[in-house]
Amino acid sequence: MLRTVFSYRYSTEAWFPLNTQSSVLSPRNGYAWLPSTNDLAREMAASGAEEGVTIIAREQTAGRGRHGRTWSSPPGEGLYMSVVLRPDINPELSSAITLAAAVAVAETLKLDFQIEADIKWPNDVLASGRKICGILVEAAIEKGRLLYAVMGIGVNIAHREFAEEIRESATSIFIESGKLVAGDEVLAPLLSKLEHWYRRALKRQDEVIARWEEISSYAHDCAVSVETPDGLVEGLTRGLTAVGALIIETDKGQLREITSGEVKVRKVCSQ
Repeated sequence: MLRTVFSYRYSTEAWFPLNTQSSVLSPRNGYAWLPSTNDLAREMAASGAEEGVTIIAREQTAGRGRHGRTWSSPPGEGLYMSVVLRPDINPELSSAITLAAAVAVAETLKLDFQIEADIKWPNDVLASGRKICGILVEAAIEKGRLLYAVMGIGVNIAHREFAEEIRESATSIFIESGKLVAGDEVLAPLLSKLEHWYRRALKRQDEVIARWEEISSYAHDCAVSVETPDGLVEGLTRGLTAVGALIIETDKGQLREITSGEVKVRKVCSQ
């Protein structure tokens, strides 16, 4: 399953092979622009693409995040990638894949770029309290079986500033570190960490959850406000369940399990 890893450099439209190779997560399809890397990866997965096929675009014209929100993807300023996965895993445990991706990004920022990263449940990676990476995992489930998943990751790399509407909530590697790095400098260490944590998500979900809780300031004893379809839930966070749901203890002492895909989490106070 070893394939050459491809990435790009921001100074040119060309694509260059990287020396790094990964037995599962190995990009091979590079594009100057796409509407959405997730959309193309999902089409390829539905057509039988094997696990590990990765789409990387220099620009996305219709990038999106959770709840259909737009993900700003200007040319040459971010790493926009999607990976086709075919995990042999119970669909109920598939949220571990999303958590694993967030852990891999946070570790890459910390270990390779000395940027202190936080994770807001379930999958927003933050730096200095602002979003530096978004993750969108979309799965196809049929008759209780997980057919495939597409892991989309967008990392803000070279942005010097953002549009006014997200200026206070977004950041980039350049803003945080003052260093202008190329996409392949982020891609290489990120792939290695994705490989590690994806394999843990398949076999040892408890390790993924433990590491996520270790990194995230939202995991324990954090006052949060959660908007759910049933109304507002407020309380203190009490970690994650075995399937990755967020546990909140309300002021009445009730424990509520909040599942991904139906809530918005807002940090009320820092610990």
